[in-house]
Amino acid sequence: MFQTPLTVVTLSCLIQSRVANNCPLRVDSTQVEANFTLDRYLGQWYEIEWMYDGYVDPAFLYEDYTHVYRRQQDGNITDTTRGRDPVHNHGCLQFSSTIYLTDTPGKMLFNYSNQGDIVNYWVVETDYTNYSVVYDCKQLNPDGTCKTNLAWVYSRLPHLSNDLRAKVSHVIESLCLNEALFYTTKHRNGCSAAPVVG
Repeated sequence: MFQTPLTVVTLSCLIQSRVANNCPLRVDSTQVEANFTLDRYLGQWYEIEWMYDGYVDPAFLYEDYTHVYRRQQDGNITDTTRGRDPVHNHGCLQFSSTIYLTDTPGKMLFNYSNQGDIVNYWVVETDYTNYSVVYDCKQLNPDGTCKTNLAWVYSRLPHLSNDLRAKVSHVIESLCLNEALFYTTKHRNGCSAAPVVG
């Protein structure tokens, strides 16, 4: 059955609202990876799936999306992102962002494309060598629960094994998120080099 974007957005919001109501997690009680070690986290990560607060037409989903994290001289992180843009014949793109450290290890701030659009980058769980789950609450409800969630699942490889997916699903559930609302990032032909666009 065909559904218009408005219908999909409406259903998505209703599902997310029901999940939140059944799992009243306060954002200030969200735990991040214990004893988070930045140096072990650096390097390349493949984006596996992600949650956004609106509808994205599948025809506009980026593919082969990766992040390479490197420490800057000031201690913060440069994120070099590469991927394929479906709007421009699936050509490679590359841009840089900055991740700022805070006083809490594992809780960082992400400046997307260095444009000043800063969101939280909370590493909720990672084993450093296989997977990472990153979370942000974009908007709070009056009771401290999250109204608008963002989340990302990363892997050191272009895919996750079934046992790792089970771990990731458990983390997502603990965040009161519905994994059915996540978008999947396909990996077919990675970009080793690309023009810098930001």
